[in-house]
Amino acid sequence: MAKKLDALITLVAMLNENDDVFLLKRKSDVHCPDVWSFPGGKIETSETPLDAAVRELKEETGIKGRLWRHIGKHSHAYDDRHLAFYFFFCRTPKNMPKETTLNTESAYMWCPIQQLKELNMPKANQNLISMLMDCYDQDLCPTS
Repeated sequence: MAKKLDALITLVAMLNENDDVFLLKRKSDVHCPDVWSFPGGKIETSETPLDAAVRELKEETGIKGRLWRHIGKHSHAYDDRHLAFYFFFCRTPKNMPKETTLNTESAYMWCPIQQLKELNMPKANQNLISMLMDCYDQDLCPTS
């Protein structure tokens, strides 16, 4: 029997001009603590998944991404919850200085896209990483 869906989540793979992916360290008091993850959060009742992605990225990084693309959907059942994800790609603003310091609630890093699979991330992110890599390898992630 399928588990009841607990939440609709939007996640964002934001890439800079070097094709590094922005990641946030999850806090120790949340589900899947102390691992790296894409920015994102719950989709509000009145929002489209894209609206939620844009809002969450702005709230968590202060950045308004550009060249948005829906990469795909995925659901994942953890032992204690079942989540559905809408996964988006965007680019950082043009000419964003590489040394820009972001005001985030937790630690962050820019990870080379090819190294994503090596990181400790939530189990649900593994399929999302594969979706991102497929999009990237097929040149479907806009660059300009």
